[in-house]
Amino acid sequence: MRRRDVQPIYAETYRRRVRTRKVIFGVFLLIVLLITAFSVWRWHAKQELKRYPIRGVSINQDNGYIDFESLKNNGVKFVYLKATQGATYTDDSFLSNFQRSQGSQLPVGVYHYFSFSSSPKAQFKNFVRQVKTNTGSLPICISIQYYGGYNDGSVHWKSTRENVRTLMSDIRHYYQRPVVISTSQEIIQRLKIEATNAHQFWTTDGQLGKPNGDATFIQVTQKQDFRLDRQVVFLPMSVFNGDARQWARYLGS
Repeated sequence: MRRRDVQPIYAETYRRRVRTRKVIFGVFLLIVLLITAFSVWRWHAKQELKRYPIRGVSINQDNGYIDFESLKNNGVKFVYLKATQGATYTDDSFLSNFQRSQGSQLPVGVYHYFSFSSSPKAQFKNFVRQVKTNTGSLPICISIQYYGGYNDGSVHWKSTRENVRTLMSDIRHYYQRPVVISTSQEIIQRLKIEATNAHQFWTTDGQLGKPNGDATFIQVTQKQDFRLDRQVVFLPMSVFNGDARQWARYLGS
């Protein structure tokens, strides 16, 4: 009868320990690589951001009480306040935010969130009724983003182009101010609107350090942390697509 080669039980235990150690070392190595890659990415992002010294934030009622002086002390150079959305919605904090923002002497702008289902006339009336003359010093912004069941395939682009152009024209002629469209590059192409002094672009998906020729503003992140009054507040942050001298000329134009 052939003799079986029986291994001592401690040999199997030893092999298990070796495999466990290898797995732990592999997981540890993976974590180190991920942390290193994230650190390199953050460093690169900070280096790119340094090329855009003029940074601003967007604020709405969901952000709660905002100390604008603290924002200014955090390096914020401009602020946009949400005023209205569609034909009936108004931001509950708009008036108080606007009034308090004036004491900080920050350049302030206001924005309207475009509705695909409301007429441009109704949206224009809602905007004027809420904003009155409190438009600040920056171009009036129309934010156009997909929401609900609206996407590239469900939007009726022919009528949307007409509605956006009508709303832009009504706002621009009523307030005698430029209008900036805040949206993605895809939607800009769909709208078939060219950038001019009167019609400017604020890209929500532009990349810092890449060509953004027609963009006046570029959104950097939806949640940038700011320490205000001993608490951390997360706000959408954007940058002006230029340096400090160009910003001064922009404010003076």
